[in-house]
Amino acid sequence: MTTKAGLVGLLAGLFATLILMYPLAIDGSVHWLWVAVVVAAAITIGGGSWAAKWSGSVQSVRCVALGALSGGLTGAVFFCLLGAATAGLAGFDAQLAQTEAIAVIVSSTQKMFVASFLCGIGLGSLGGWLTCFRREDQPDTFDKSEPQMAMNAAITAVPAAVVAAVLAAAVFSHLGNSIGGGAETVLNFPLVTSLMLVLIAQFALTLVIPHETREAEHRCGMDEVKMAAYVGSGTAPVLALLLLVVDVKLFLNSRVIVALLVSAVMSLKSLQMLFKLILPRRASLPAPQEDWQKTEARFFGTIADSQGPRLIVLCVGCGFVMLLPLYVTVISVLVNLTSLMTTHSTVRKLFLTQALL
Repeated sequence: MTTKAGLVGLLAGLFATLILMYPLAIDGSVHWLWVAVVVAAAITIGGGSWAAKWSGSVQSVRCVALGALSGGLTGAVFFCLLGAATAGLAGFDAQLAQTEAIAVIVSSTQKMFVASFLCGIGLGSLGGWLTCFRREDQPDTFDKSEPQMAMNAAITAVPAAVVAAVLAAAVFSHLGNSIGGGAETVLNFPLVTSLMLVLIAQFALTLVIPHETREAEHRCGMDEVKMAAYVGSGTAPVLALLLLVVDVKLFLNSRVIVALLVSAVMSLKSLQMLFKLILPRRASLPAPQEDWQKTEARFFGTIADSQGPRLIVLCVGCGFVMLLPLYVTVISVLVNLTSLMTTHSTVRKLFLTQALL
């Protein structure tokens, strides 16, 4: 289900970007911009509806969640291809001093992502709800031959978001100190955005663990769920330790403390599920008997019998969520700052560079 919703989100993001390209990157007309925004919003809602319908889910809550996944990816694709460069133009005002321009670019780039991502989630959720709000809730059936994208992507996204948060703290605290007196302004937005992504990824992982525990049919599957619980349990302490290594002053920031507390609650929940649900369920399943079964269990887990195309889809999805947090919080901002400081930079070159990245 999540694989189909993700594919819809990527396609809807491409269409929405094409609609918004003319007013944002070519014409610049405010009139056409509002028309394009309305059309892009309709595409996002339609994508959420299509994702819920194509997935085959009959539960309203899951339809809304699949619509939110589609919409969030739509917003992320728009940001990567068009939104980041549009936000970067905010610092090209000749009347701004370089210090002010840096702060403006950092904040505007992060605000653009948060707005695109959260609006996409909201509109996609609306589309999923419109598809399923009249259905009576019934048990969903899952095709286990499809890639188990939800769990694998969540396992990948959590460490990626933690790494992005730590790098954002390191890079932008140094940048803020180098421009003098602007550390708090420069650091605040990337750090908040990266911590938001950590919490979203960890929340998704916390939700998927009990579901996959119920669906697992053999020990290989439970071993993957156990690994997911390990990742969820270690998120808060690892994030706190790495931020402490980067700069102890980060713990004076109330947003960091709140994010770590929320993350700690979810880590404790994952730890509880490990001992209360996963390990007892794993012990109740038979162990592999044949030598080849033991080998598959040791090296491949549940992907041993997967078909090549499905593994490619799984790897592409995991690769996307692996790189997205780092691009959003660090790379896109640095590209915009580099364009500001390069004398030969042009608007067209900035849009092309961000889209290619």
